[in-house]
Amino acid sequence: MKLGFTFLAMLLVAVGLWMRFQPERTPQIVHAQNGCDVTSLNGSYGYTLSGFYFDNVGNTNFLSAAGLFTADGQGNIAAKESDSFSGQTLRADPLTGTYTVNSDCTGSLTTNSKSAGNASYDFVLTNSRNQMQLVETDGGTNVTGQASRQ
Repeated sequence: MKLGFTFLAMLLVAVGLWMRFQPERTPQIVHAQNGCDVTSLNGSYGYTLSGFYFDNVGNTNFLSAAGLFTADGQGNIAAKESDSFSGQTLRADPLTGTYTVNSDCTGSLTTNSKSAGNASYDFVLTNSRNQMQLVETDGGTNVTGQASRQ
């Protein structure tokens, strides 16, 4: 019994000494980007989109797109986009749109095209506001994309 108590005491002292000389372990704190507003999206961005959507009779259609948009820092964009709708190509389709940016660098974007109609997206600005990840929020779509400042 005395041997067990001595061993336990030595073990507690050893653990205490070991803990005393360990460097402090501070958890790494990760913060979302903040301080964004409508002026955070400003300049030209190259982008791609891909995914699928359902037409008004339920057929699945595939979409791939690439383009260049320019944001004015005031909530407006102008763009040209080339699209492939299930293999049918539409080149240099002009788009206009509006956007909002929240303080946490998330936002929303609505585009309008004579040939493709309206589309709505949610996005997040990343990489010091030089990149954007986005997802279309219209019903019947599964389209995602990314953009990079030029």
